[in-house]
Amino acid sequence: MKSKTSFINMGILLNDLKRFAWIGAGYLLVLLLSVPLKVFMLYSREEEYLVNNVSGYLSIFHFDFNTSLLQVMALIIVPVLTGMLLFRYLQDSRAADPAHTLPVRRETFYNTHVVAGIAFLFVPLILTALVSWALVAGLGIEYVTGMDILTWLYVSLLISLLFFMCSVAVGMITGMTTLQGVLSIIVLLLPSGLSMLLLHNLSQYIYGFPFDYYYDKIASLSPLIRLTEIYRDPFGTGEIAIYLFISIVFYFVGRSLYLRRHIETAGDAITFGVLRPIFKYSVTFCSMLLLGSYFYEVQHSMAWTYFGYLLGSLLAYILIEILLHKSLQVFQWQQIKGYGIYALTMLVLLGLFHYDCTGYEKKLPELSEVKSVYMDNSFYPLSYVPPANAHVTEVWHQYTPVKAIFTDKDNIAHIYSLHQQIIANRLDKKETFLSKNTRNAVRICLAYELENGNQIYRQYNDIIEVEYADILKPFYESREYKELHNGILRVNPAAVDFIEINGTVNTRTPSKNLRIVDPELIAQAIAALQSDIYDETYEEIVNINRKIPWAQVHIQLKDRFINQEWEKSHLNFEQWLKDTGKHDQVRLLPGVDISCAFIDRAPAVSEEDSERPQSKTTRQPDLAALEEKPGVLKITGPEQLEWCLRHYGNNEQAAYQVVFVHNDGGTISGFLGEADAPSFIQEHFTR
Repeated sequence: MKSKTSFINMGILLNDLKRFAWIGAGYLLVLLLSVPLKVFMLYSREEEYLVNNVSGYLSIFHFDFNTSLLQVMALIIVPVLTGMLLFRYLQDSRAADPAHTLPVRRETFYNTHVVAGIAFLFVPLILTALVSWALVAGLGIEYVTGMDILTWLYVSLLISLLFFMCSVAVGMITGMTTLQGVLSIIVLLLPSGLSMLLLHNLSQYIYGFPFDYYYDKIASLSPLIRLTEIYRDPFGTGEIAIYLFISIVFYFVGRSLYLRRHIETAGDAITFGVLRPIFKYSVTFCSMLLLGSYFYEVQHSMAWTYFGYLLGSLLAYILIEILLHKSLQVFQWQQIKGYGIYALTMLVLLGLFHYDCTGYEKKLPELSEVKSVYMDNSFYPLSYVPPANAHVTEVWHQYTPVKAIFTDKDNIAHIYSLHQQIIANRLDKKETFLSKNTRNAVRICLAYELENGNQIYRQYNDIIEVEYADILKPFYESREYKELHNGILRVNPAAVDFIEINGTVNTRTPSKNLRIVDPELIAQAIAALQSDIYDETYEEIVNINRKIPWAQVHIQLKDRFINQEWEKSHLNFEQWLKDTGKHDQVRLLPGVDISCAFIDRAPAVSEEDSERPQSKTTRQPDLAALEEKPGVLKITGPEQLEWCLRHYGNNEQAAYQVVFVHNDGGTISGFLGEADAPSFIQEHFTR
């Protein structure tokens, strides 16, 4: 009996329950509003498709951030707030002194407040689960099972325990209640946040560093971020054990610090002297990385990045000194010396990374050791994991991206040569302090699988494809590349429900649509498109002239769909449409749809203007002004209009701007190049 009473003190526990019972009551109210009430609201809707929507019900119990924002925010805020309030007396010496004069051991104080906090958090969650179960059973909602509610309950209990114990442990090292809340959120974000900052800054110095690949691995390290992903990726047994273990660690760390904390440190930013320099330089370092990353992303310039490092570290260092000393008089030799040592250390580290002392940038596997190579513009398909929850699968039709893994020896050799050339170009022209021109640039992500099972990952941003056309041409034109990057080449016509072709028409005009449901015609259409794609050249694949396609082809299968563009180079598909009498139903025709066109010299476009979302192709031109403008060429002949329709694109750097006038009065704008312009255009503008 003595051991039970020594663990907690009933008098203190009853006092906590009396003073802070409103925390549990408020938490219960929020949970009832965001869980059972939301279930009843969904059930009470009259629309049949909503009543029978399984994903709508399950999203409530799967912490879907989009539909359960109030619930998720309560799970984050209330446990942290509970830890702040229960131990708030420690942050005020006027309350801490009388409390610790009572004949109660500090350990008992600590345990009692922890038990009270757990009660405030767990009881509302258990009651909400019981009410939700009774409601679901009473209404006969078969989509939500007892296991769904039980899963929601144990995840909520685990998250609440983890966040509460984190807040308690952090409260032992700070004497300010507000700072306790801020630091608690930072600690919960720290595993992912600090890792992202470190890796992002490494990617700025180490050419080829695969930041995106590691980002997918570390994004979920933080329990705060992980909470927003549970709806599509539930907790596994390992994660549950880890979070439970961390909660226990927080409990013992908090208890140990509580026993050693001095009462007179109430009101201090950091209550333990040994932690103050750690806190100061940690915040300085993180602020330096944060502002450096910000300026790099905004300006794409290393000069601005270094400015961000200086600004972030200096501001953080000064503010932390003010916070620790509670005075503005921090510009003393001691503080200046401390920042100078920190700055010198950072300069040495940056120099090591900048000059690639490890040889990481030039490292390549032996070609003979390469078993396969993944190459795409993102690592997402390589790391993609299908959603585990059925309702997410239902909503997104279980979209599964194709992993572009190349095994053909010739293609591996092409990728290897491309990689070598990228490295060579980097060594020839090292990055300057000026901002980089990223126009028309692409990202290349590589993942080598070696014969011994090892993997090598690299990522190269802002690669100008034109510079590597000789290497990319045979690679892009290979059968393996086309089959990996064109879903239609992997389609079985027998599995297609229908094909819908949507012609490119002015948005003010009803689209020219055609739906094909006959199985024989579906097979013919797919065969024609497949033949065109296999015949595509490198220039047509990358669409150098940015020609606008004739139409969008939507292929609907049983459980998914594929969108394919009808490019102007797809002559087999065009001929098939003509042979079946469907050609005129889906594409713009001179005379039938287009009455005339105006051609003028394209105005000069700066790089800044061309990269803005509002481009010239989206502006409605003034037809009256075009009619009266000197030098504008107006064409009405069917052959001339047909040529312009086949060759116009959205390249704003082209020589001519063309405006097609639709029969309904609407317009379609685009651009024409000068090199391949026919005589009727060249003769007009050379007069």
